Amino acid sequence: MDGSEEEYFAFFSLTGDRFDAPGMPADTAREVGAFREAVLKVARDLWLESNPGRRRLPNGFNEAFDLRLIAVLSGSARPRMVLHRPSGKVSDEDWDEWSDIYARARDVLTDSLQDIARTRQPPVNFSADSMRAIRRVGSSLQDSEAIILGDPKQDSRRATVDLAVREILEEIEELVPTPQRVQLEGVIVEYDGSTLSFRLKTAAGASTCRLDPDRHDLAVAAKEFLATDGATAPDVQVEGETPDATQKNVQLFNVSSITAIRSVEEKALFSQLQRIRTLPDAWLGPDSQAPTDEIADKVERLIPRLATLGEKVAIVPNSEGAIVLEWRRGDIELTAAVEPDDQLFMCADNTLTDDLQEKQTEFDEVLLVRFLENGSMN
Repeated sequence: MDGSEEEYFAFFSLTGDRFDAPGMPADTAREVGAFREAVLKVARDLWLESNPGRRRLPNGFNEAFDLRLIAVLSGSARPRMVLHRPSGKVSDEDWDEWSDIYARARDVLTDSLQDIARTRQPPVNFSADSMRAIRRVGSSLQDSEAIILGDPKQDSRRATVDLAVREILEEIEELVPTPQRVQLEGVIVEYDGSTLSFRLKTAAGASTCRLDPDRHDLAVAAKEFLATDGATAPDVQVEGETPDATQKNVQLFNVSSITAIRSVEEKALFSQLQRIRTLPDAWLGPDSQAPTDEIADKVERLIPRLATLGEKVAIVPNSEGAIVLEWRRGDIELTAAVEPDDQLFMCADNTLTDDLQEKQTEFDEVLLVRFLENGSMN
């Protein structure tokens, strides 16, 4: 590529006293990034608009918008930008479609900025993500500075982002709902590396959660906690921002944390206990009793410990209203029953020597935990 005028993706010129020297001030390089982000956000809107049956962008769409600086002309800082096609990663068909959308997005952004200069009204026909990105264009400039941007060949298809336009852009914040920080709990059931997003299955349904491109650690966490079968994975708590926390399926962006709150083992034990909580009286005959909520609550407090024992623990009810914990450690079968009337029964049966130890006592959570961890009844 020789950098001829027709190969440039966009015209971009920073004007003001600071830009008269060779190159461009390092602290204004962010403006190129803001321009790229705004074009990409608008391109995403355009693709989704032209594919109404799709909710997600095609794989590689974001990465294919590889905008590169190849020079900065003297005078007003004029970074030369070209759109680089990733080698061997995008088919000819996709590239033809996507590169056209990227160019259309540049023109739509330019037209919108021209409209702002003419009407002194902020744009209203973009998604919230795009409006936030557009608002950042020119945000680092001083009052007397401006950006001229748009088509690389046609002067008429260029917009000037000066102080007056930036003041209008600042009003966008009032049009876009103030994001609320929320926490969601659920299971990550799908991860999309092309959009840096994942779907979180919650009690209310499913939420799409979007990551910041710079948070590689969160991308790693999302994949680590992913339920490849759609179910078997830790429960996680995800914190991020949403424009509307009242939606049934809240959409999160700017995810700031992904934390495992319940292991697979804990979930299995909770599931066993939950089934016991639903038992009615007479569940095993006319005289059988269902465990009370008080007994179930005592067992529930133990579940995090049970999940770390390294042994498979069964949680079962008996007909006398107790909840029984059963597990095996080597040759020893262990049983603990949390019983009505604040009672606790413990039993250790050595199946090799037939040695049997039993103890009936008042319920003592510390004693029960000790018995769970090392078999001690004292």
